[in-house]
Amino acid sequence: MLHTRRMDDFSDILRRLESMIRIGTIAEVRLGKPPRVRVSSGGLTSDWRPWCAVRAGTTSDWSPPVKGEQVLMLSPSGNPESALIIGGIFSDAFPAPSDSADLWLRKFPDGAVIEYNHVTGALSATGMKTATVQASEHCTVDCPESDFTGNVTIKGNLTVMGTGTVTGLFSYLGGMAGRGGQGARTVIETAIEHRGDFTNSGTLSSNGVTLHTHTHPDSHGGNTGGPK
Repeated sequence: MLHTRRMDDFSDILRRLESMIRIGTIAEVRLGKPPRVRVSSGGLTSDWRPWCAVRAGTTSDWSPPVKGEQVLMLSPSGNPESALIIGGIFSDAFPAPSDSADLWLRKFPDGAVIEYNHVTGALSATGMKTATVQASEHCTVDCPESDFTGNVTIKGNLTVMGTGTVTGLFSYLGGMAGRGGQGARTVIETAIEHRGDFTNSGTLSSNGVTLHTHTHPDSHGGNTGGPK
């Protein structure tokens, strides 16, 4: 009888040791509160158990495992009922998205990829449909060169501290106002077609002729008066 009890105790110890760390695959995912998963391992499926996130405090991460993902079951004292799920482990179903030692990479189900190459210093985010950067006070883009390959809409005021160059058609709908400091001037090196009224409150000259003071010789002698 004592021998049988010792054999049973030994078998229980072996079972617990075997159950302490097991590899399995996600069988079901529950995203409600609290979020839980069930894991299949060795022909058995666990009860609903929590998975370990990178952070789960005031700073928290959310990246739930998916069905078929290979994970690790860590069962304190060899009791699967208290197991914690740690993932993920690359598998044939979900292989590694890269084989480069130079990359940090996150790939998403829709094909979007965020990656940083710490050798070339290149950060990229590709494959997404929309992107939003929102800040309550201020955003700064500090870079010597920036390219926008598509249309740009600015819903607030635009202030340009340096020079501005427009290589295509320049159009405006709400009027145009300008003011320059001492010695400032506007140079236009192209043909201009103007339709509508034109009002000028300063000196307007063309080819060295000031329009509002320009006179012509009078056939009766002297010069005509300036434009009125």
